[in-house]
Amino acid sequence: MPSEADLNIIFYTLFLLSGFPVSYRYAVFMVKHTGMIIPHYFISLMINLCFGVLGIVGWIFYAPKISIYFTLGGIYLGAGVTALSLIILFTLLLIKRKALIQSFKIWITS
Repeated sequence: MPSEADLNIIFYTLFLLSGFPVSYRYAVFMVKHTGMIIPHYFISLMINLCFGVLGIVGWIFYAPKISIYFTLGGIYLGAGVTALSLIILFTLLLIKRKALIQSFKIWITS
């Protein structure tokens, strides 16, 4: 049976990772329906960043009860996962940019 700390790390990581699909779906939906890339990509990246910051702040409130090393490890984990998620999101959106614009053109003409 996992300990309470193990479960908190699992849910913390899942919360941080949940920012990626939410922000990706936002960007894809909005670009397909408005055709504007830069504003919606920026908003999508900020949504992802907000998930990361909220997760880290929540971790800072919880983890000091256990130990300072547990707290710092969680902060580093959150910063790393958030940074990696932002990089992957931005790269994926840039790769799909032409396909999203094409689907906007098809949607607008029908």
